[in-house]
Amino acid sequence: MRWEGSMFREVQQVPARGSLVFQPLLLAGQRYVLLGNDFAPSRVFRLSAGGRLEPGQELAAPAPRVFVALAAGRQHFLLATSFKGAMQIYAHVTEDIGT
Repeated sequence: MRWEGSMFREVQQVPARGSLVFQPLLLAGQRYVLLGNDFAPSRVFRLSAGGRLEPGQELAAPAPRVFVALAAGRQHFLLATSFKGAMQIYAHVTEDIGT
């Protein structure tokens, strides 16, 4: 939603049925939004330069409740705490696929 002085206007819809976490996150200098879902895979969205959420990776974290960014030296990690299982730790990897 975007505020236009007197009311909000819809900018984008994100499928979120069964979600309990919708969390913005800055990881390795990049902006993401993480959608934690109880009934379907959780999703990572990347914030584009135009301010839209671009769908990215699905995460297998069962029933996540919070996502935490962690930097250790030059490595970056995403931690997903879970209500139904073990905490998941994902390494942030950037691949240059340009030509």
